[in-house]
Amino acid sequence: MFDFAKRKICANQLISMMKGIAALAPTLLLTLILTSCMSDDYTDTAAGKSDTYINLNVSTPTAQARANAPAKPAGTSGKLGLEETNPSPDTEEKITSIRVWAFRSDTDRATATPIGFKSETNLTAQGSHKVSMMITRKNAENLGKIDLYILLNAESEGVLEGKDCIKMTRADLESLVIKNQFGITAEGTAQTTVVPQAGLPISRVIKDLDVTNNIKDNATEAALHSINIPLIRAVSKLHFFFTRKDVKDTEGVEVTRIEVNENVIPTQSSVFPTATTDANKETEGLTGDLTSLSYLSRKIKFGSVATENIKPVSDPTSYIRKSGQNAEDYITKLRAATAECHLSYLRETDKELTGTIYYKLDKSGTEKQTPFRISKAYRNHEMVVYGYFLGDEKSTLTLNYYVADWNEKKATDIVFD
Repeated sequence: MFDFAKRKICANQLISMMKGIAALAPTLLLTLILTSCMSDDYTDTAAGKSDTYINLNVSTPTAQARANAPAKPAGTSGKLGLEETNPSPDTEEKITSIRVWAFRSDTDRATATPIGFKSETNLTAQGSHKVSMMITRKNAENLGKIDLYILLNAESEGVLEGKDCIKMTRADLESLVIKNQFGITAEGTAQTTVVPQAGLPISRVIKDLDVTNNIKDNATEAALHSINIPLIRAVSKLHFFFTRKDVKDTEGVEVTRIEVNENVIPTQSSVFPTATTDANKETEGLTGDLTSLSYLSRKIKFGSVATENIKPVSDPTSYIRKSGQNAEDYITKLRAATAECHLSYLRETDKELTGTIYYKLDKSGTEKQTPFRISKAYRNHEMVVYGYFLGDEKSTLTLNYYVADWNEKKATDIVFD
């Protein structure tokens, strides 16, 4: 038998539910609108329009080395220039994640949210990776120029933890800093002496990128109108090499310790470099904001270099870099001759790296010292200190330095479609 009382209750509940849905309708509609503008699956089927496509090839660093030879040309299309070096170890070029933000250039640079965003994590790429990001037809209408923010391996520093990336503004991105890694421990040692499991942070900012002729209706056509953008690492690299002349007088030489002075490594540095335009991407936007840095009041202390790691060679002076010698050829020759010592990855700084190398000419001898000074440690630069013992009557450690642009072996291809 049908229970009319229960039917009345059910009807009342249904009416209440419908009222609740009606009250939520504007909110639901707003949520759908906000979601659709960033969705990779959005298609304006009512108007018979599909999404638009744009392709970018994000390539290896090809900028000129600023500290060593600012007037020398850099390599292009993955070819090393005179002042560029390959990564070593290979993990320096690994890609574990990528994020790309695209903004309209004609909107407020500080507060606007992106018109496109793409994130891929848990990657195992080595030097090259392709990622596809859609920009909806709606967002592409009357879109002449865009600003791009590209970040690889954000997890190495944890800068995006707890953040809603899809809503991040330019100001949010530009405020990201490296402060947990690539500095100095409380004990005075370098924080990062091996490549983190998540890889090294790599980034770039290109503003006012004219995409009028690059936005296409299909991916195939867009691929014929790609834009090349070089990325640069957000940190620098420091390491030491030592040789000795193969004579009896040097058989007991050793480096007892190495110290980098205090107040040269910043408390934090920018994740992203300053913005540049497409036309100036190889000569500008190569460092972060260096105008308001504060510095750690601690030295970096490296340990000893034993005699067996100071290799005997017939002529240590032959390992001084010669004028016009390719940087990669030089570092390859140096590695073949002797051991690499005390590798570390550091935040970029606008100060010279200064310090002292302490050494002995024999195990029972008096400890001596010699200062060193390296040009400013900008991001994406490899800094080498080469020291050698000649075993002559002067009995000293002689130092040479070089700073090269730190390149990658392969291109990183990012394809927006």
